[in-house]
Amino acid sequence: MKRKKSKDVDINMIKQSFQICDGIGELTEKKLWKLGFKSWDDILQSEMPDSFSRAKWRVLQSKLVKFQDVINKGDFMEFNQLCPSKLIWRSIPELIGKIPLLDIETTGLDRFRNKITTIAVYDGIKCHNFVNGKNLDDFPEFIKRFPAIATYYGKNFDIPFIKNQMGIEMEQVHYDLCFLLRRVGITGGLKSIEKQFNISRGNMADLDGYSAVILWKKYQNTKEDKYLNTLLAYNNEDVINLEYLLYIAYNKLIERNNTPFKKLKIPVKKIPNPFVADKSVIKEIKKEIFSYFP
Repeated sequence: MKRKKSKDVDINMIKQSFQICDGIGELTEKKLWKLGFKSWDDILQSEMPDSFSRAKWRVLQSKLVKFQDVINKGDFMEFNQLCPSKLIWRSIPELIGKIPLLDIETTGLDRFRNKITTIAVYDGIKCHNFVNGKNLDDFPEFIKRFPAIATYYGKNFDIPFIKNQMGIEMEQVHYDLCFLLRRVGITGGLKSIEKQFNISRGNMADLDGYSAVILWKKYQNTKEDKYLNTLLAYNNEDVINLEYLLYIAYNKLIERNNTPFKKLKIPVKKIPNPFVADKSVIKEIKKEIFSYFP
């Protein structure tokens, strides 16, 4: 068997993945890696190895041509439809810099009865905030710019809320960090997971989703910016911290699956929150919550 050697062994993980093809399982993928096939190009430019299934080789070559074309075109909507959902996490390095972290705040948990109050999106450079009654209607056009999104429990909460209220389909590649982290044994709500990794929330450590509901009500009743700004600061903290967890999830999944790929370098929390939580407001909210739940 003659095979062209790949000089580039550090290419993005998705291009080293063979399980994305129908009928190719974990054992076959590892066998291919052991045989020295490190990338899609290695398969597409090589002869079939001895003792390998001819049927599987044909599947690989036909499917990888399709995936190669989709990736080269940058059509990640189609990629999202073609790639098995359990392997979608492997595309994270391919899309680094194009994955906005998204989180919503609402007036309650029922997407049919309650409303979105704010949406925060962190694109890796800055936070973008969308506020009900101000610029919330700008969100659908804004989010279309991105081929992917990352959320925490967004598949069951944020995205259904957005779809119901705004009538838009979020067809991007979606990395739901809640479920990716569960696959490596890291469970709990976002705030508890942040504590596990010593991620700071500054003076907002005691605020939670219920606090966000109260902040919105107070802003609606008073129209005082201190309540809205504190809510936006809280919402932004969610998405800024999600970036760190995106990298953690990817690296942990590499470890868990014993895959021979390079880990991502964990980013430093590099931007300040553009909104500042008002200390007096936080004290007021904590006092009010304590009166409800002593």
